Amino acid sequence: MKPRVLALAVLVALWCIVPAEGSANPTAGIFTPLADIVANPSAFVGKLVSVQATFQGWRNAPGSPPVTRSDWVIQAPGGPSIYCTGQYPEDLRPEDPAALGRPVTVLGQVMLATNGQPYLQVSQVTPMHPTIERMVSVSQILFDPLGMQGRTVGLLGVLAKGYGPRGNRLYLLADPTGAITLERLPKLYPKGTILRLRGVVGTDSNGLPVVKNVEILSAQP
Repeated sequence: MKPRVLALAVLVALWCIVPAEGSANPTAGIFTPLADIVANPSAFVGKLVSVQATFQGWRNAPGSPPVTRSDWVIQAPGGPSIYCTGQYPEDLRPEDPAALGRPVTVLGQVMLATNGQPYLQVSQVTPMHPTIERMVSVSQILFDPLGMQGRTVGLLGVLAKGYGPRGNRLYLLADPTGAITLERLPKLYPKGTILRLRGVVGTDSNGLPVVKNVEILSAQP
């Protein structure tokens, strides 16, 4: 094994086995699980709730929009989705592919559409910008794409480049366990650059896992 690859393998192993400091969520009790609202909407009708979910725009919609065609969707990672009506999250729009999968917190009133479908009348919505991310290997995402979807993760690997089936340029992050597509890079780096990055796990148009909203934390040529 080449020294560069061996060094990268050791770094990845260390990042993955050391637990992230402060990983416990002390505010978990103030949020209502989205699955509870969807499963038993009558218990929440008229109540003001706070939920954590991922912004889906108009994707993964649970039926028809309850109020207007501009209603948008949030989804619990790997779980149910619900419509929201009212203000959009700042800087996130349903037609923007880069916005899909971003974690958000939503404060809203649970309402019922005429067909009995629950939705949220949004009072406040805020994109989440976590400062601590869970370091994972690429294989952890590839082996459990649904379970990892919507999660903010940290990755360490080597930048690779390639081409998609339509001839489009692809940027990938490779570590000793596999390679995953990076949806968009905030800055271009030479092939072979060792990157430590933060991003949100999502899927592309073919349903394959990708890393979205990439933030480069460090780069080593």
